[in-house]
Amino acid sequence: MPKTALNSAIWYFSMILATACLVLANLVAVPGSWPPAGAVFLFGAHSALIYGMFSSIFSLLALSFSLNSVTGRPLTIITALAGASLLGTTLVLHHAAGPFASLDGVGAGAANAPAVAAAFLMLLRAFGVAILPPRGDRSGVAEAGWSVALAFSAAAASWLFAGPAAVPATLAATLLLAWPNLIDGINAFADKVFHTAALGSGARELAPGAFTRIARARDILIDKAAVMSGPDLMVTNVMAFNNEPKTLLAVAASAEAQSTHPVAHALRQLAAQWRVDLRLPDRFEPAPGLGVVALLGGQTVVIGTPDLLKTLRIDSFTADAIARSLEADGKTVLRVAVGGRVVGVLGLEGTLRQDAGVTGQALRQEGLVPWLACGDSPKTREALAGMLGLELPADPQPGDTVHEAAARFPAASAPLVLTLSGDRTRLELRGGSSGGDTPGTGTPPPLAVSDTDDIGAFPALKALAMRRNLLAVHARRLLRCLWAAAGIGGACALLPLAAAPVLFLACLAILWVFARFSVADTLKGAP
Repeated sequence: MPKTALNSAIWYFSMILATACLVLANLVAVPGSWPPAGAVFLFGAHSALIYGMFSSIFSLLALSFSLNSVTGRPLTIITALAGASLLGTTLVLHHAAGPFASLDGVGAGAANAPAVAAAFLMLLRAFGVAILPPRGDRSGVAEAGWSVALAFSAAAASWLFAGPAAVPATLAATLLLAWPNLIDGINAFADKVFHTAALGSGARELAPGAFTRIARARDILIDKAAVMSGPDLMVTNVMAFNNEPKTLLAVAASAEAQSTHPVAHALRQLAAQWRVDLRLPDRFEPAPGLGVVALLGGQTVVIGTPDLLKTLRIDSFTADAIARSLEADGKTVLRVAVGGRVVGVLGLEGTLRQDAGVTGQALRQEGLVPWLACGDSPKTREALAGMLGLELPADPQPGDTVHEAAARFPAASAPLVLTLSGDRTRLELRGGSSGGDTPGTGTPPPLAVSDTDDIGAFPALKALAMRRNLLAVHARRLLRCLWAAAGIGGACALLPLAAAPVLFLACLAILWVFARFSVADTLKGAP
């Protein structure tokens, strides 16, 4: 049997047993009302405690096989501790008072109430985690703390005004009915309905929790490759200082003959058009983000940025003066040095996406500050950023990848990263944090993916993420009020423990109504 099927079978079996034990615990909680004659040996004084304990254990087992993510773990642990405390309370009351006796007026029925509440608490948590897998930024710990505070306040008031006999039942009912079993799963409903809208806006894939990460972000770092209409570059300028342009092109294209970089493809393509013969270099050393160093015909050939030439102590003052006008047009300018002396300049450019500038403006309207990650010279970066309406990072480093640039942002404001995939077939949106990196890649896994011609999907994702969070906020407020009212009703003995499943179903119905509303509202204008 496959592992997933085995886990499902164990989950169903555990939940059936937990439900059966809860029913039995509820039936024998009040002595004398049940069981039938002749079955007393199965339903003794401690039966409610025993069945409540078994129900809690089976529920806990089911929780271990359900989709209990890191987000849901804190509330599950606190629920288990609350259930164990209620079971312990019943055990203390029984041993202190004796079977079916009373301790300061606390009868056996009231003594059994905490055990039944514990069973309800654990079983509803198990169902809640399975139906709405915890997701988002709400752990439920704060809400659980308020439930505990309300329960103890109600117990104290019951002690003062109704006597000790009512304290166990009041404590159990208040804690159970005010417990936020579904608080960390609210976003699961929202994710389901907004996922459809995201696909309609151009997104192809969405990772679990993508909406939460996108909604939190305030900055987005856009790789230059993501705003180009294609991977191809075109050589627009071949400026030789002391030789023919064909000679300069032959040297540059031969030095790049073993490279797979788009610059190398552009040089080789122009060399073929000019019918320039190429040679293979004797040695080839790429400098990622900076250029290449090759040995050609016994001479060292360097093609790259001013930073690479500066590292190799090659003076590029004359080339820099010529390059400024090209860089002001947003072109990529490379210096070519042979034997330690700059002999020419190459200008290359790609085609910007027609919607790149509109996308930058759309991202700003959705509350994201768009930044440009570009490995070109400062002048080229400034020109491109001005054309696209993007911001420039204050401290770019030579040869930086987009993820290295994102890592220099403050940890509290880690940006989203929009880049082109390695195979150049799709656009990928990733979190700027390195947590949860894809094994072997050193980069975070994608939050969202779109086709290369659907860059507009990402402003739409931000808008959907913000609206989805707003939906979750309204649902959370309504459920908090409902749980508080139910807890007060339990404290006043207006609602019995058996009302907990009804309350649970009512909460699910509320979330379903919110989800249906969001579908109608969000998909109305979807293409």
